[in-house]
Amino acid sequence: MALIADVFIALLVDPSGQTFASTTLQSGDIDFNVKENEVRGGRGNALQGVLHSDRDISVKMTDSLFRYDWMARQLGQSIVTGAGRAYAMPEWYTASGSSTIKISLPEAPIADTLVIYKADGTLVPKANYTLSNKDVTFTTGVTAGEKVDVRTYQYATSAKTETINIDNSVFAKGTKLILETLEIDNDETPLYKIQYIFESAVPTGNFSIKTASERNGQAQQFDLKVLKPKDSNVIGQVLRIPLT
Repeated sequence: MALIADVFIALLVDPSGQTFASTTLQSGDIDFNVKENEVRGGRGNALQGVLHSDRDISVKMTDSLFRYDWMARQLGQSIVTGAGRAYAMPEWYTASGSSTIKISLPEAPIADTLVIYKADGTLVPKANYTLSNKDVTFTTGVTAGEKVDVRTYQYATSAKTETINIDNSVFAKGTKLILETLEIDNDETPLYKIQYIFESAVPTGNFSIKTASERNGQAQQFDLKVLKPKDSNVIGQVLRIPLT
């Protein structure tokens, strides 16, 4: 008796030579769908035959880890490394000092992007403070010990920042897809590697980013559809490799 009891290991090989891989899938499914047209006739409209066409193969994978390179692939983009501009998230600070009242921020705000509110929801005008690198010095309106809400500001990111553009005119391109699992016997002894090879599979581009207030790892979805090569009717292979 043979069993398939392990999730796939996934490998994607781009025509440019880039390789994407995952050994941490939570699930991996290959769906084969064939269109069937029934031919009926005669008394009782009996079934005379079945005509087959349109074999579609789709692959659905869910990864337990977040993979930034896979996201880029789904968007049809490459990851660009270089400095950029990011937004600081809201954070409360306590003004300190005697003659000079100030707060210090973790990043240096870009000019005219800093937004500060007082605890009562009143906007602190830009004329009420000066900015020097990461230090904000209040000239009026804020006293020592008072809490202020720095809603946001923009700051320059490091040269190691990785960016993916989301372009509505660009979509994912095809890649070679290899999926591998194990065939075992009823004693859980590995017998064969089962490897599915598809010459061209294109990411659907459909995915969701989900978060929740309870801290937990969120699985990443990655779906593909297998394409027919231009020069062949063979769209893939299944290999059964003995383990000796």
